[in-house]
Amino acid sequence: MTIAPRKIETSPAYDGVARGLHWSMALLIVVTFILGLVVDAFPKSWEHGIVETHKVIGMAILALVLVRVFWRQGHRPAPSNELSPLVVRASGLGHFGLYLLMFAVPAIGLGYAIMRGQGLDFGLFAIPPFALPVDRALSRPVREIHELAAYALIGLAVVHALAALWHHLVRKDGVLSRMLP
Repeated sequence: MTIAPRKIETSPAYDGVARGLHWSMALLIVVTFILGLVVDAFPKSWEHGIVETHKVIGMAILALVLVRVFWRQGHRPAPSNELSPLVVRASGLGHFGLYLLMFAVPAIGLGYAIMRGQGLDFGLFAIPPFALPVDRALSRPVREIHELAAYALIGLAVVHALAALWHHLVRKDGVLSRMLP
C-alpha cells in the first residue's frame, strides 16, 4: 500500500518575527537544558558560571515566551487548508502545552532561585537576592518540579519536531516549510 503525496500546502508562512522567536527559543531551550544536565560534569570552580548562565538564559526564555504570546495575539498564523479537525485540535493542544511549559519551567526555576536566596548575575550587572534562603527541605521539591517540567518541555518539543517532520516527509503538506526561514 502506498500513500499518495498530498498537494503542497498553500497557506502562507509565518512572519519573520514569529519564525525568529520560534527558532531562537528552540535553541535557547536546548542550550539551557543541556547546561542543567551537565553542570556536574565540569570542575566545581565552573559551577557558579554555568548555573548563572543557565538562569540568565532561563530569564531570556521567560521574556521571549511573553513576547511570543503577545506577538501571536496580533499576528495569528493563517489556517491550514488541508488539515483534518483532529490534527488541528491535536496541534492546538500541543502548542498550548509548549507555551505553558515554556512559561512554567523558567518561572519555577526563578522561584527556586529566590527560595535559595540566589540573585541573578548578568555579567555586566547583577540583581541581588530577593529573600534569605529557605531550608533545602522546603526548596528541594520546587527544584524537582522544575526538573520534571523541563523534561516534559523537552519531551513535548521532541514530539512537536517529529510531528513537523511527519508533515514534511510523509504527508508532504508544507506545514514545516511555513516555519522555515
